[in-house]
Amino acid sequence: MAVNKRIPVKWIRDAAKKAYVKQDKCFVCGTTENLELHHLHSISVLLEDWCKKHEVDISTDEAVLAIRDQFISEHKHEIYDLVYTLCNAHHVKLHGIFGKSPPNFSVGRQEKWLSIQKAKAEGTYEATPSPFTKFIKEK
Repeated sequence: MAVNKRIPVKWIRDAAKKAYVKQDKCFVCGTTENLELHHLHSISVLLEDWCKKHEVDISTDEAVLAIRDQFISEHKHEIYDLVYTLCNAHHVKLHGIFGKSPPNFSVGRQEKWLSIQKAKAEGTYEATPSPFTKFIKEK
């Protein structure tokens, strides 16, 4: 058997792409240009965790292809439902904050960040005062 010719997660993404539903505008700013799909759960992290849990070796393309449909089936919610359509600029900003492959525990924080950015873009964002504000002396 030959070692992987492609990064394993690319085989997963190729199969999953057929069913992706990308919206027609950026969730944050509403632009219709340079749209990309952002998964709240990194497919790379999901795949790595799944392989450890199932004790699966995906060091060959054949091995990845053998488990691909099962992996996608078990992660439909994360792959297809927990996604946002973002413009490239907001997608890059999000990954600049949460990293290239955000850890799964950051899903709630990512959703909060996206909601705040959207409210800012719409002009409806009201920052919550810090509980420490009362300790700051005004000049």
